Amino acid sequence: MGFDLLGARRRALRAARRIPEDAPRVDVEIRRGSDVQRFRQELLADGPRWKITLQVLDARFKPVKIDEATTLRPGSLLLWFLRPGQPFEIGAFYHGRGTFQGYYINLIRPPRLQSPRWIIEDLYLDVWLPEGGDGVLLDEDELDAAVARGELSAAEAGEVRAVGARLLARSRRRGRPRWLPRSVGRSPAESVPALRLRRDAPGTFHAARISGRIIAFGLYLMAAVSATSAGFAAFTDAFLIAGPAQDAWRLTMLGEALLLAPLALGGWLPATRWPQPPLTDERSLFIATLAAGLAVLALSERTEWAGALLPVYATLGLFSLVFAVCRWRFDREVPAFALAGVAMTLVALVLLIAT
Repeated sequence: MGFDLLGARRRALRAARRIPEDAPRVDVEIRRGSDVQRFRQELLADGPRWKITLQVLDARFKPVKIDEATTLRPGSLLLWFLRPGQPFEIGAFYHGRGTFQGYYINLIRPPRLQSPRWIIEDLYLDVWLPEGGDGVLLDEDELDAAVARGELSAAEAGEVRAVGARLLARSRRRGRPRWLPRSVGRSPAESVPALRLRRDAPGTFHAARISGRIIAFGLYLMAAVSATSAGFAAFTDAFLIAGPAQDAWRLTMLGEALLLAPLALGGWLPATRWPQPPLTDERSLFIATLAAGLAVLALSERTEWAGALLPVYATLGLFSLVFAVCRWRFDREVPAFALAGVAMTLVALVLLIAT
């Protein structure tokens, strides 16, 4: 699943295993012919398009061998993705030590997702996509046996095989399986903290996501402007005299900003695509704004610092405003700290501009 930068994946997996006591849960009943299994799973997302649950196999679980190299054991972490009305569910499997093992796809009848129990009828055939290996179909003999017993018609079995073949073919495309939701990153378990935040504190989640995309836009734009400026400096006289080259340089930078802004804010650039835990919250922003505001009031010569402090305060004010709007919109709460931060920012900006 790629390089584990600074142990971020290990930390995310440890966090995923610590299921909060008050986390919402759902009872899942898996029916495979006469065999019925029941599991209790953490409900991470319960949207109209995707249902996402988390399961950590306890000590009572009997090991299940998937292939020659993979066995599910107690302690394994399973992240399940279910789309209402679709004939399959997807599991991202992790070893107890945190190693990603692969994607397991159950072929099912469209699930019944009424409270308090989800009922899933397994249609025997499965698709296994091991990490670093080729996908395979599993339990084809069990599907044939179910037809022989009269549990499935030959026509339904043929449809199941066709769905399995399509999923297997799609799995051979490079990169992350494209049937997973966009709210999940390249390593699904890394998305668990963000999914919990989105479930429990949607205002903070959306504010953090927007703030992160704004920061990413600034970094991308800085890199693009730097490269553009270096090119113009090397091959034109744009920085020596006013003229067409200088106008072209300015227009190019404007075009880069106009191109990058929707890509970054829409989450289409690599650094903005996947959800991450928040870098800050409205309380921390308020403390930072308060500290900076006291610094403005303490400065006797504000004119010397205005050039440096104006962008700092504009940034703090923007992020505080984002938190205020998102908390009000999604949490339906009065975001006192965020509103206080916005007010302090406006006062500080007035003082800096007036001087």
